[in-house]
Amino acid sequence: MHFDKTDKVLIVAAHPDDEVLGCGGTISSLSKKGLNIRVVFLSEGISSRFDLDNVDERKLKEEIKNRMSNSLKALKILGVKSKNIFYEGQPCCMLDTVPKLTLTKIIEKHIFDFKPSVIFTHYMKDVNIDHNITFDSVLAATRPCKKKFIKSIYLFEVLSSTEWNYNAPFQANCFFDISKHINKKISAMKAYKKELKTSPHPRSEKVIKALAIYRGAQVELNFAEAFYLLRTQT
Repeated sequence: MHFDKTDKVLIVAAHPDDEVLGCGGTISSLSKKGLNIRVVFLSEGISSRFDLDNVDERKLKEEIKNRMSNSLKALKILGVKSKNIFYEGQPCCMLDTVPKLTLTKIIEKHIFDFKPSVIFTHYMKDVNIDHNITFDSVLAATRPCKKKFIKSIYLFEVLSSTEWNYNAPFQANCFFDISKHINKKISAMKAYKKELKTSPHPRSEKVIKALAIYRGAQVELNFAEAFYLLRTQT
């Protein structure tokens, strides 16, 4: 895949940390080439861990703020400017309670404002409901009408979600070389202190590297990120 400095990249992720797991190496690679990158998080990624019938609002807000702070650190490592990071604050693991039209319009707002030529988002068959709904919303928001500037849409895999759908494995059909950026990806993931786990958890440094090695081996690279190319035009 060829990218040049005129390309603008929009990443639509359900939760902060999905962007690093799904395409952190690619973000680092593209930002190094000087591409303009915008990241949009639909959900805050925290509230599902609380008992919402008996929640400590102060603690919840503190944890959400901490997750946002971690994402700013992670994306700075990957070369994304803070002004290009957006938080839509929808409830975690409850995007199915938000009207589809609302989510679609949020994404369309960013599309018309930013005019990306390339979009990265979630695979359509993850076990995480927010990932699935994010994909569906992006699909609706990227209808070709008045959006001819969108050239390609790539779907990424997220460890601890994509690989757990045993009935519908991830269908990688393109690969980006991240051999020079795997360490940046790991460093960015380490910024999410509460999300990085110990091996053999999928969100561990060892498994993140193992997946990149495996994806690289599929196309004779040292480290790669795999994607499902949903749509492209040349």
